Amino acid sequence: MVFALDRDNGALRAISSPIETDAHCKRIDVRDGFWLFFADDGSPLEARFDHLDQSEDALDPGPYTLERPMSGLWLQERLEQVATVTGCGLATIAEVAEMLKINRSKRVTGMAKRG
Repeated sequence: MVFALDRDNGALRAISSPIETDAHCKRIDVRDGFWLFFADDGSPLEARFDHLDQSEDALDPGPYTLERPMSGLWLQERLEQVATVTGCGLATIAEVAEMLKINRSKRVTGMAKRG
């Protein structure tokens, strides 16, 4: 699951797969920074476009991938910016906060097992 936060209106969308973000978020808006992306545990994701040589005036900047940046605010730190929640059966900010808590604990537990 991936979360996409619309910086204009505070709409948070839960999207079942990173591949599906393209269907919900216009590429040009992603490139222009209108969308923030987060992994299922709330960690930030950054859109990296495949073709960096295109001009900024291009209407379709091309495909992108979501990758973890070196730093950034987590979704948990941005919940006050969320106005509405849709997708993947989530409807409230409280449900999102609970899911983030559960998914974060799974990540921490998984890291502890590796070490």
